[in-house]
Amino acid sequence: MAASKFMCEQYTSEEYVESVGAVLFRLSTQEICVLYLPKRDEYTLAKGRRNCGETRQEAAVREVTEECGYRCHLLNLNMSTRAPPAVEVEQLADEARFYTGICEPFTLQIRRLGDSGLKLIWWYIAAVKEEEPLKEDRHEMEKFAVEFYNFTEVLEKLTFQLDRDMVKKAIEIFTNTFSK
Repeated sequence: MAASKFMCEQYTSEEYVESVGAVLFRLSTQEICVLYLPKRDEYTLAKGRRNCGETRQEAAVREVTEECGYRCHLLNLNMSTRAPPAVEVEQLADEARFYTGICEPFTLQIRRLGDSGLKLIWWYIAAVKEEEPLKEDRHEMEKFAVEFYNFTEVLEKLTFQLDRDMVKKAIEIFTNTFSK
């Protein structure tokens, strides 16, 4: 039996959990939403597990809305990805290409959960639906506070370096898409 020339790992559905989140922008003020968890004194971003039968995009919108209380939508962005175009007319090399107006995850975080497997976290970029009211029945409202910070402050507030690096990339993509 032949072995792959690539380093490979394989996990069955019992060995991983898939989560989805979004970096949530408030367009009118150019701010980003963070969650403050007082019990752990941590500043983090909204995310949660994807339910069976739910798309990643649906899960991202649901989780952000549940945790932040703000209705939101995922943004179409100008960004690079290794994914092929929606209509592939020829076989393309497996390399990053720049697209305009796409709604794709911009980051994948992988967390090792000790001996119990992996957590895959797909991250999107979203915007608050500012014309819609705050959702009153926020799913976990007693666990954390929802706060907005400008682009400089948010990078100082976030507790974890991986989150800071990811938000820095989100700001870059957002700015490149929406600046004129």
